[in-house]
Amino acid sequence: MKHRMLHLSILPAACLALTIAVTACGGPAEETTTTGAAPTVTTAAPTETTAAPTETTAAPTETTAAPSADLGDFEFSLSVHDPMESNNTQHWVWWGDQISQATDGHVKIVIYPSSQLAAAADVGEMVETGGVDIGWLFTPFYPGQFPLTEVVSIPMVGFDNGSLATNVLWDLYGKYPELQEEWSKYKLLNMYGIPASVFGTIEKPILTPDDVKGRVLRCPAGLVTDLVSALGGSPVMMAPPDIYEALEKKNISGYVFEPAGIGNFKLQEVTDYFTELPIYIGVFGLVMNWDKWNSLPPEYQAVIEGLSGREGSLAASADMQSAADKNRELFKEAGCEFVTPTSEAQAAFAAVADKVAGTWPATVDIAGFDAAAYMADALSILETYK
Repeated sequence: MKHRMLHLSILPAACLALTIAVTACGGPAEETTTTGAAPTVTTAAPTETTAAPTETTAAPTETTAAPSADLGDFEFSLSVHDPMESNNTQHWVWWGDQISQATDGHVKIVIYPSSQLAAAADVGEMVETGGVDIGWLFTPFYPGQFPLTEVVSIPMVGFDNGSLATNVLWDLYGKYPELQEEWSKYKLLNMYGIPASVFGTIEKPILTPDDVKGRVLRCPAGLVTDLVSALGGSPVMMAPPDIYEALEKKNISGYVFEPAGIGNFKLQEVTDYFTELPIYIGVFGLVMNWDKWNSLPPEYQAVIEGLSGREGSLAASADMQSAADKNRELFKEAGCEFVTPTSEAQAAFAAVADKVAGTWPATVDIAGFDAAAYMADALSILETYK
Protein backbone atom coordinates (compact mmCIF):
# COMPACT_ATOMS: atom_id res chain seq x y z
CA MET A 1 0.00 0.00 0.00
CA LYS A 2 1.36 3.36 -0.92
CA HIS A 3 2.62 5.87 1.61
CA ARG A 4 -0.16 8.20 2.82
CA MET A 5 0.21 11.91 2.26
CA LEU A 6 -0.71 14.47 4.87
CA HIS A 7 -4.24 15.77 4.47
CA LEU A 8 -3.95 19.44 3.58
CA SER A 9 -6.87 21.67 4.33
CA ILE A 10 -8.47 22.85 1.15
CA LEU A 11 -9.47 26.38 2.10
CA PRO A 12 -9.11 28.65 5.13
CA ALA A 13 -12.00 28.59 7.54
CA ALA A 14 -12.75 32.21 6.85
CA CYS A 15 -15.34 32.70 4.10
CA LEU A 16 -13.84 33.92 0.87
CA ALA A 17 -15.94 35.95 -1.52
CA LEU A 18 -14.48 36.50 -4.94
CA THR A 19 -15.83 39.45 -6.85
CA ILE A 20 -15.22 39.50 -10.54
CA ALA A 21 -15.20 43.00 -11.98
CA VAL A 22 -13.49 43.42 -15.33
CA THR A 23 -14.07 46.29 -17.68
CA ALA A 24 -14.54 45.99 -21.41
CA CYS A 25 -11.77 45.51 -23.98
CA GLY A 26 -8.67 47.63 -23.36
CA GLY A 27 -10.18 49.21 -20.23
CA PRO A 28 -8.61 49.89 -16.84
CA ALA A 29 -7.25 47.20 -14.56
CA GLU A 30 -9.66 44.96 -12.65
CA GLU A 31 -11.51 46.31 -9.66
CA THR A 32 -12.07 44.52 -6.38
CA THR A 33 -15.07 44.75 -4.10
CA THR A 34 -15.33 43.90 -0.43
CA THR A 35 -18.22 41.65 0.48
CA GLY A 36 -19.03 41.81 4.18
CA ALA A 37 -15.95 41.28 6.33
CA ALA A 38 -14.41 38.78 3.96
CA PRO A 39 -11.06 39.71 2.40
CA THR A 40 -11.11 40.94 -1.16
CA VAL A 41 -9.42 38.94 -3.87
CA THR A 42 -8.55 40.31 -7.28
CA THR A 43 -9.29 37.87 -10.02
CA ALA A 44 -6.12 36.66 -11.66
CA ALA A 45 -5.95 35.46 -15.21
CA PRO A 46 -7.25 31.87 -15.32
CA THR A 47 -4.71 29.07 -15.06
CA GLU A 48 -4.36 26.30 -17.63
CA THR A 49 -7.34 24.53 -16.14
CA THR A 50 -9.46 27.64 -16.50
CA ALA A 51 -8.54 28.74 -19.98
CA ALA A 52 -11.31 30.13 -22.07
CA PRO A 53 -13.15 27.50 -24.12
CA THR A 54 -12.14 26.73 -27.68
CA GLU A 55 -14.00 27.86 -30.75
CA THR A 56 -16.59 25.15 -30.24
CA THR A 57 -17.64 26.70 -26.93
CA ALA A 58 -17.14 30.43 -27.44
CA ALA A 59 -20.22 32.60 -26.98
CA PRO A 60 -21.53 34.42 -30.06
CA THR A 61 -20.04 37.90 -30.22
CA GLU A 62 -23.31 39.64 -30.91
CA THR A 63 -24.80 38.40 -27.65
CA THR A 64 -21.82 39.38 -25.51
CA ALA A 65 -21.09 42.88 -26.79
CA ALA A 66 -21.36 45.46 -24.00
CA PRO A 67 -24.74 47.25 -24.04
CA SER A 68 -24.30 50.88 -25.02
CA ALA A 69 -26.42 52.39 -22.25
CA ASP A 70 -25.89 52.25 -18.48
CA LEU A 71 -28.64 49.87 -17.43
CA GLY A 72 -27.80 49.75 -13.74
CA ASP A 73 -25.43 47.75 -11.55
CA PHE A 74 -26.08 44.17 -10.42
CA GLU A 75 -24.22 41.77 -8.16
CA PHE A 76 -25.09 38.09 -7.77
CA SER A 77 -23.79 35.35 -5.51
CA LEU A 78 -22.78 32.02 -7.03
CA SER A 79 -22.56 29.04 -4.66
CA VAL A 80 -20.15 26.21 -5.49
CA HIS A 81 -19.38 23.20 -3.28
CA ASP A 82 -15.89 22.69 -4.74
CA PRO A 83 -12.85 24.47 -3.27
CA MET A 84 -11.71 27.73 -4.85
CA GLU A 85 -8.67 26.19 -6.54
CA SER A 86 -10.69 23.46 -8.26
CA ASN A 87 -11.07 23.50 -12.02
CA ASN A 88 -14.85 23.79 -11.64
CA THR A 89 -14.81 26.86 -9.44
CA GLN A 90 -12.18 28.46 -11.63
CA HIS A 91 -14.33 27.82 -14.68
CA TRP A 92 -17.14 29.83 -13.07
CA VAL A 93 -14.61 32.53 -12.23
CA TRP A 94 -13.86 32.71 -15.93
CA TRP A 95 -17.58 32.68 -16.78
CA GLY A 96 -18.31 35.53 -14.40
CA ASP A 97 -15.31 37.43 -15.72
CA GLN A 98 -16.73 37.24 -19.24
CA ILE A 99 -20.11 38.53 -18.06
CA SER A 100 -18.51 41.42 -16.21
CA GLN A 101 -16.38 42.35 -19.22
CA ALA A 102 -19.32 42.19 -21.62
CA THR A 103 -21.39 44.51 -19.39
CA ASP A 104 -18.60 47.03 -18.69
CA GLY A 105 -18.50 45.81 -15.09
CA HIS A 106 -22.18 46.43 -14.42
CA VAL A 107 -22.96 42.75 -13.72
CA LYS A 108 -20.69 41.12 -11.15
CA ILE A 109 -20.66 37.49 -10.04
CA VAL A 110 -19.35 36.83 -6.51
CA ILE A 111 -18.10 33.26 -6.10
CA TYR A 112 -18.63 31.45 -2.78
CA PRO A 113 -16.69 28.15 -2.88
CA SER A 114 -16.59 25.17 -0.52
CA SER A 115 -20.32 25.29 0.31
CA GLN A 116 -19.95 28.59 2.17
CA LEU A 117 -23.49 29.60 1.28
CA ALA A 118 -25.17 26.24 0.77
CA ALA A 119 -24.35 22.56 1.02
CA ALA A 120 -24.30 20.59 -2.21
CA ALA A 121 -27.65 18.96 -1.40
CA ASP A 122 -29.28 22.27 -0.38
CA VAL A 123 -28.20 24.72 -3.06
CA GLY A 124 -31.22 24.00 -5.28
CA GLU A 125 -33.69 25.00 -2.58
CA MET A 126 -31.54 27.99 -1.65
CA VAL A 127 -31.66 29.26 -5.24
CA GLU A 128 -35.38 28.64 -5.48
CA THR A 129 -36.12 30.64 -2.31
CA GLY A 130 -33.61 33.41 -3.00
CA GLY A 131 -31.03 32.58 -0.32
CA VAL A 132 -28.54 32.12 -3.15
CA ASP A 133 -28.70 33.94 -6.47
CA ILE A 134 -26.96 31.34 -8.67
CA GLY A 135 -26.17 27.76 -7.72
CA TRP A 136 -24.08 24.91 -9.12
CA LEU A 137 -26.34 21.89 -8.71
CA PHE A 138 -25.47 18.19 -9.00
CA THR A 139 -28.66 16.33 -9.93
CA PRO A 140 -27.87 12.98 -8.21
CA PHE A 141 -28.00 14.82 -4.86
CA TYR A 142 -31.71 15.49 -5.50
CA PRO A 143 -33.38 12.06 -5.68
CA GLY A 144 -36.65 12.14 -7.59
CA GLN A 145 -36.38 15.76 -8.74
CA PHE A 146 -34.62 15.20 -12.08
CA PRO A 147 -35.68 11.75 -13.32
CA LEU A 148 -35.75 12.66 -17.02
CA THR A 149 -32.47 14.55 -16.86
CA GLU A 150 -30.83 11.49 -15.38
CA VAL A 151 -31.61 9.29 -18.36
CA VAL A 152 -27.99 10.02 -19.36
CA SER A 153 -26.88 8.74 -15.94
CA ILE A 154 -28.17 5.22 -16.47
CA PRO A 155 -25.04 3.12 -15.81
CA MET A 156 -23.08 1.60 -18.67
CA VAL A 157 -25.57 2.10 -21.52
CA GLY A 158 -23.26 4.11 -23.76
CA PHE A 159 -22.99 7.60 -22.29
CA ASP A 160 -19.23 7.33 -22.01
CA ASN A 161 -18.28 11.01 -21.80
CA GLY A 162 -19.73 14.32 -20.75
CA SER A 163 -20.00 15.97 -24.16
CA LEU A 164 -22.15 13.14 -25.50
CA ALA A 165 -24.47 13.40 -22.50
CA THR A 166 -24.59 17.21 -22.80
CA ASN A 167 -25.66 17.21 -26.43
CA VAL A 168 -28.27 14.52 -25.87
CA LEU A 169 -29.68 16.43 -22.89
CA TRP A 170 -30.10 19.66 -24.82
CA ASP A 171 -31.77 17.82 -27.69
CA LEU A 172 -34.18 16.22 -25.23
CA TYR A 173 -34.73 19.53 -23.45
CA GLY A 174 -35.86 21.16 -26.68
CA LYS A 175 -38.20 18.27 -27.42
CA TYR A 176 -39.87 17.31 -24.13
CA PRO A 177 -41.84 19.82 -21.99
CA GLU A 178 -41.68 17.30 -19.16
CA LEU A 179 -37.90 17.66 -19.04
CA GLN A 180 -38.21 21.44 -19.11
CA GLU A 181 -40.61 21.20 -16.18
CA GLU A 182 -37.95 19.51 -14.03
CA TRP A 183 -35.90 22.72 -14.16
CA SER A 184 -38.79 25.19 -14.00
CA LYS A 185 -38.10 26.23 -10.40
CA TYR A 186 -35.07 28.11 -11.65
CA LYS A 187 -33.73 29.95 -14.65
CA LEU A 188 -31.65 27.18 -16.23
CA LEU A 189 -28.32 28.54 -17.46
CA ASN A 190 -26.24 25.42 -18.03
CA MET A 191 -26.93 21.68 -17.97
CA TYR A 192 -24.11 19.28 -18.75
CA GLY A 193 -22.66 15.82 -18.37
CA ILE A 194 -19.31 15.33 -16.67
CA PRO A 195 -16.50 12.78 -17.10
CA ALA A 196 -17.40 9.15 -16.47
CA SER A 197 -17.12 8.06 -12.84
CA VAL A 198 -14.92 5.12 -11.89
CA PHE A 199 -14.22 2.95 -8.86
CA GLY A 200 -11.53 4.26 -6.52
CA THR A 201 -10.60 1.88 -3.69
CA ILE A 202 -8.19 1.26 -0.84
CA GLU A 203 -6.31 -1.96 -0.06
CA LYS A 204 -7.88 -4.03 -2.85
CA PRO A 205 -8.77 -3.19 -6.46
CA ILE A 206 -12.08 -3.90 -8.17
CA LEU A 207 -11.47 -6.09 -11.21
CA THR A 208 -14.60 -8.27 -11.28
CA PRO A 209 -18.17 -7.96 -10.02
CA ASP A 210 -17.23 -10.26 -7.14
CA ASP A 211 -14.72 -7.67 -5.94
CA VAL A 212 -17.61 -5.31 -5.15
CA LYS A 213 -19.29 -7.78 -2.79
CA GLY A 214 -19.13 -6.66 0.81
CA ARG A 215 -17.48 -3.33 -0.02
CA VAL A 216 -18.85 -0.09 1.41
CA LEU A 217 -18.63 2.42 -1.43
CA ARG A 218 -19.49 6.10 -1.48
CA CYS A 219 -21.99 6.83 -4.27
CA PRO A 220 -24.25 9.67 -5.27
CA ALA A 221 -27.93 8.81 -5.42
CA GLY A 222 -29.64 7.40 -8.47
CA LEU A 223 -29.29 4.17 -10.44
CA VAL A 224 -25.56 3.92 -9.73
CA THR A 225 -26.47 3.06 -6.14
CA ASP A 226 -28.74 0.33 -7.49
CA LEU A 227 -25.85 -0.96 -9.58
CA VAL A 228 -23.51 -1.12 -6.58
CA SER A 229 -26.21 -2.92 -4.60
CA ALA A 230 -26.84 -5.36 -7.46
CA LEU A 231 -23.10 -6.11 -7.51
CA GLY A 232 -23.24 -6.97 -3.81
CA GLY A 233 -21.81 -3.76 -2.40
CA SER A 234 -23.18 -1.31 0.15
CA PRO A 235 -23.62 2.18 -1.35
CA VAL A 236 -23.37 5.16 0.98
CA MET A 237 -24.45 8.62 -0.16
CA MET A 238 -21.80 11.14 0.87
CA ALA A 239 -20.88 14.68 -0.19
CA PRO A 240 -17.42 15.03 -1.80
CA PRO A 241 -15.85 17.00 1.09
CA ASP A 242 -16.53 14.08 3.44
CA ILE A 243 -14.92 11.32 1.37
CA TYR A 244 -11.29 11.94 2.37
CA GLU A 245 -11.83 11.49 6.09
CA ALA A 246 -14.13 8.51 5.55
CA LEU A 247 -11.33 6.78 3.59
CA GLU A 248 -8.72 7.68 6.22
CA LYS A 249 -10.86 6.18 8.95
CA LYS A 250 -11.78 3.25 6.71
CA ASN A 251 -15.47 3.95 7.20
CA ILE A 252 -15.71 3.26 3.49
CA SER A 253 -13.48 1.08 1.31
CA GLY A 254 -13.86 3.12 -1.84
CA TYR A 255 -16.07 5.35 -3.93
CA VAL A 256 -17.66 6.01 -7.30
CA PHE A 257 -16.45 9.42 -8.46
CA GLU A 258 -15.22 11.22 -11.56
CA PRO A 259 -11.50 11.99 -11.98
CA ALA A 260 -11.74 15.80 -11.98
CA GLY A 261 -13.53 15.73 -8.63
CA ILE A 262 -11.12 13.15 -7.24
CA GLY A 263 -8.26 15.55 -7.86
CA ASN A 264 -10.18 18.60 -6.61
CA PHE A 265 -10.67 16.92 -3.23
CA LYS A 266 -7.17 15.34 -3.21
CA LEU A 267 -8.59 11.83 -2.86
CA GLN A 268 -5.56 10.38 -4.66
CA GLU A 269 -3.73 10.89 -1.36
CA VAL A 270 -5.89 8.24 0.29
CA THR A 271 -6.65 5.98 -2.69
CA ASP A 272 -4.70 2.90 -3.77
CA TYR A 273 -6.46 1.75 -6.96
CA PHE A 274 -8.54 3.12 -9.82
CA THR A 275 -10.53 0.78 -12.03
CA GLU A 276 -10.48 1.62 -15.74
CA LEU A 277 -14.21 1.11 -16.24
CA PRO A 278 -16.61 4.00 -17.03
CA ILE A 279 -19.61 3.46 -14.80
CA TYR A 280 -21.96 6.40 -15.25
CA ILE A 281 -22.18 10.09 -16.17
CA GLY A 282 -23.35 12.63 -13.61
CA VAL A 283 -25.16 15.84 -14.55
CA PHE A 284 -24.62 19.38 -13.28
CA GLY A 285 -26.89 22.36 -13.71
CA LEU A 286 -26.12 26.04 -13.22
CA VAL A 287 -29.36 27.63 -12.08
CA MET A 288 -30.47 31.15 -11.13
CA ASN A 289 -33.23 32.50 -8.93
CA TRP A 290 -36.11 33.68 -11.11
CA ASP A 291 -36.60 36.99 -9.32
CA LYS A 292 -32.92 37.83 -9.69
CA TRP A 293 -33.00 36.85 -13.33
CA ASN A 294 -36.09 38.96 -13.99
CA SER A 295 -34.43 41.92 -12.26
CA LEU A 296 -31.97 42.15 -15.14
CA PRO A 297 -32.71 44.22 -18.24
CA PRO A 298 -33.04 42.18 -21.45
CA GLU A 299 -29.66 43.40 -22.69
CA TYR A 300 -27.85 41.88 -19.71
CA GLN A 301 -29.93 38.72 -19.86
CA ALA A 302 -28.78 38.32 -23.46
CA VAL A 303 -25.15 38.59 -22.35
CA ILE A 304 -25.57 35.80 -19.79
CA GLU A 305 -27.52 33.61 -22.20
CA GLY A 306 -24.79 34.08 -24.78
CA LEU A 307 -22.37 32.43 -22.35
CA SER A 308 -24.81 29.72 -21.29
CA GLY A 309 -27.18 27.23 -22.93
CA ARG A 310 -25.82 24.37 -25.01
CA GLU A 311 -22.53 26.05 -25.91
CA GLY A 312 -21.86 27.23 -22.37
CA SER A 313 -22.69 23.75 -21.12
CA LEU A 314 -20.30 22.12 -23.57
CA ALA A 315 -17.60 24.53 -22.38
CA ALA A 316 -18.12 23.52 -18.75
CA SER A 317 -18.15 19.83 -19.68
CA ALA A 318 -14.96 20.19 -21.72
CA ASP A 319 -13.24 21.95 -18.84
CA MET A 320 -14.02 19.05 -16.52
CA GLN A 321 -12.81 16.51 -19.08
CA SER A 322 -9.55 18.43 -19.48
CA ALA A 323 -9.02 18.38 -15.72
CA ALA A 324 -9.84 14.66 -15.59
CA ASP A 325 -7.29 13.89 -18.30
CA LYS A 326 -4.56 15.87 -16.55
CA ASN A 327 -5.32 14.23 -13.21
CA ARG A 328 -4.25 10.81 -14.44
CA GLU A 329 -0.61 11.83 -14.14
CA LEU A 330 -1.29 13.42 -10.78
CA PHE A 331 -2.76 10.14 -9.53
CA LYS A 332 0.20 8.14 -10.77
CA GLU A 333 2.59 10.52 -9.03
CA ALA A 334 0.64 9.94 -5.82
CA GLY A 335 1.31 6.20 -6.12
CA CYS A 336 -2.14 5.13 -7.28
CA GLU A 337 -2.38 2.08 -9.53
CA PHE A 338 -4.71 1.88 -12.53
CA VAL A 339 -6.21 -1.56 -13.15
CA THR A 340 -8.25 -2.75 -16.13
CA PRO A 341 -10.83 -5.55 -15.93
CA THR A 342 -10.57 -8.29 -18.55
CA SER A 343 -13.06 -8.30 -21.42
CA GLU A 344 -14.88 -11.15 -19.69
CA ALA A 345 -15.13 -9.17 -16.46
CA GLN A 346 -16.34 -6.09 -18.33
CA ALA A 347 -19.06 -8.18 -19.94
CA ALA A 348 -20.06 -9.42 -16.49
CA PHE A 349 -20.31 -5.85 -15.18
CA ALA A 350 -22.37 -4.89 -18.24
CA ALA A 351 -24.77 -7.78 -17.72
CA VAL A 352 -25.59 -6.57 -14.22
CA ALA A 353 -25.84 -2.97 -15.46
CA ASP A 354 -28.29 -3.99 -18.19
CA LYS A 355 -30.65 -5.41 -15.58
CA VAL A 356 -30.45 -2.18 -13.58
CA ALA A 357 -31.04 -0.09 -16.72
CA GLY A 358 -34.16 -2.10 -17.43
CA THR A 359 -35.67 -0.85 -14.17
CA TRP A 360 -35.25 2.84 -15.03
CA PRO A 361 -38.61 3.48 -16.77
CA ALA A 362 -40.47 2.30 -13.69
CA THR A 363 -38.67 4.91 -11.57
CA VAL A 364 -40.25 7.76 -13.55
CA ASP A 365 -43.52 8.78 -11.96
CA ILE A 366 -45.05 11.23 -14.43
CA ALA A 367 -48.70 10.70 -15.27
CA GLY A 368 -49.22 9.68 -18.88
CA PHE A 369 -45.53 9.82 -19.74
CA ASP A 370 -43.96 6.91 -21.64
CA ALA A 371 -40.58 6.65 -19.92
CA ALA A 372 -39.55 3.57 -21.90
CA ALA A 373 -40.07 5.43 -25.20
CA TYR A 374 -38.21 8.44 -23.80
CA MET A 375 -35.25 6.24 -22.84
CA ALA A 376 -35.25 4.68 -26.31
CA ASP A 377 -35.30 8.16 -27.85
CA ALA A 378 -32.35 9.25 -25.70
CA LEU A 379 -30.32 6.23 -26.78
CA SER A 380 -31.26 6.84 -30.42
CA ILE A 381 -30.10 10.47 -30.18
CA LEU A 382 -26.89 9.26 -28.54
CA GLU A 383 -26.07 7.18 -31.60
CA THR A 384 -26.29 10.24 -33.83
CA TYR A 385 -23.52 11.93 -31.82
CA LYS A 386 -21.32 8.85 -31.75
